[in-house]
Amino acid sequence: MGNSASSLPYTVGDATHPPNRPGSYGFAIHDGSRKSDGLSVTVLKASKADLVRTPLGRQAGGRSAADPTQNQLLCAIHHFRRCKTLVHPNLLRVYATLDTDHPNGDTPDPTQRPPDQPLGADVPTTGELIVVTERAVPLEDYLDSLPAGAESAARVAWGLHNLVSALGFLHNTAKLAHGAVCPHSVYVTPAGDFRLFNYSLLTPVGVPGGAAGCGGPTAHFRYFERGVTPTEYRSPERMEGRWDEISTSAVHGIDSYGLGVLIGQVYGHPGAGTGGKIPLKLQKAVSRLVSNKLRMRPRVVPLLKCPVFDTPYVHAQEFLDNMAVAPEEEKIRFIQSLPDLLGRGVLGRDVAVHKVLPVLVGAVTTIAAQEGSMAQDVNRRTVLATVPPLFCIVETHLASDADDCRVTLTPIVQLLFQINDRGVRGSLLSRVTFFSQHLDKAVLNSAVFEPMCSGFSDSSKALRELTLKASISLVSYLNLANLDKLVRYLIRLQNDPEPSIRTNTAIFVGKVAPNLSEQSRQRLILPAFERAMKDDFKPCRLAALQAVQSCKDYYGPTDVSTKVMPAVVSHLLDPSTDVREAAFKVVESFMVILRLES
Repeated sequence: MGNSASSLPYTVGDATHPPNRPGSYGFAIHDGSRKSDGLSVTVLKASKADLVRTPLGRQAGGRSAADPTQNQLLCAIHHFRRCKTLVHPNLLRVYATLDTDHPNGDTPDPTQRPPDQPLGADVPTTGELIVVTERAVPLEDYLDSLPAGAESAARVAWGLHNLVSALGFLHNTAKLAHGAVCPHSVYVTPAGDFRLFNYSLLTPVGVPGGAAGCGGPTAHFRYFERGVTPTEYRSPERMEGRWDEISTSAVHGIDSYGLGVLIGQVYGHPGAGTGGKIPLKLQKAVSRLVSNKLRMRPRVVPLLKCPVFDTPYVHAQEFLDNMAVAPEEEKIRFIQSLPDLLGRGVLGRDVAVHKVLPVLVGAVTTIAAQEGSMAQDVNRRTVLATVPPLFCIVETHLASDADDCRVTLTPIVQLLFQINDRGVRGSLLSRVTFFSQHLDKAVLNSAVFEPMCSGFSDSSKALRELTLKASISLVSYLNLANLDKLVRYLIRLQNDPEPSIRTNTAIFVGKVAPNLSEQSRQRLILPAFERAMKDDFKPCRLAALQAVQSCKDYYGPTDVSTKVMPAVVSHLLDPSTDVREAAFKVVESFMVILRLES
């Protein structure tokens, strides 16, 4: 790529698609990543030397493929210049571009030179055109990956919904015709969103100075369109060169035809899930789009009202795309509905992982970044609604891949534990068993245990008890310093006003004993059991006796005879039958040890 290319804040990986594949227009597709945060991207690279040597495409009469001006370079430059300026959610998002011959971004406009003029010094042919976009694959690859079925049909309907919206933007807002609507111009993101791309022929349409535009189709479009657009996607008036008719028609005419053909081809693919047929609800609309009469073709945007797009999948996708501007109450209701949508399979793994999860994390991040925001009830309810679907996605779709799960889960857990709210903390504590298996020990000790400790002294009984139970899952991952800290909290909890917490503390001491150092065991175990055995709450005394039995390997014979047995014997006459029976079992067990020692 040369020195100038190395200035891009992205790394370029291996090529996944060569530059000479059908429909590539000379651009190879590479995997890539952003240097700052590792974000996965797609990088399209084209060598100008190769572009200028490669015929644009199969020619249809008039010009020969050997015509030196009918090569890929000028169309590639036209696309390169326009892709930097067009921004819409349904157009492929461009992060960065680089013309290595013009690293300052001043690539000449090829439409400002006569297309039949031989290439000269004003159009260098030695460097590369590089376009960095959001992660995406060609439409053909995506369709090939789909399993036939109703779920695939819903995905395809949503993808066509995206293309209609993209063309509506070009026609109604940008006042431009795409001119090359065909499978080669469509890419698909990991979330299953279709993105329109390939601006090789982008042109205004209309009478110069008229309401429809500033004149067009341009000379560039007329000269190159038959080499760029596959024959079956070129409308009859294009095939016949009726440019005056096109220039006095609406801007959508030529694209409507291409869209109609594309819809038929997409649904004809085995992966579309419709048995190779256009859905009945869409057939009439498609027949109008591909009308031989230019002025009879409808605008594309009204197509969005077609019942084929009236599905839970499409509605959920629409809300996700517009969630940032949705009213807060609607947003909360939608988030609360996500577990059901995910559980029923309405939203599959691709949408859940690549779209829903980032949206949920983004919502929580925004709220967490605002000091005091959790004091607002709407923000609190938003975060509380977000936690269940967030963990549902991670547990269902990412838990099988340890590395992927850890990378995804770590920032989420760190972020949520920074939020000082009982409801959020309680929801997290109930999931400690899951994420403790997938996070690094360092993260568990710092980002989880440290903030979790505040729950031991919380005024809420439920949160104190939940904190205690959650700590059991962390014991085997804690470092010595945190284990000692945990011991101090356990000693404090033995004086808790809630008897159930005192009882669970006695149980916990028995479970944590194997992980403690010898010094900590000597300091904690027996004194803790002695305190618990004196508790007025019967279950607490019972739990203490059972824990004494489970920890018998940690007492020496002297401690058994002088400390343990005296503490236990007094309970042989405990008012509770259960406690007496447990005390007898402990005494009998330890008598065996003492006899052997004697």
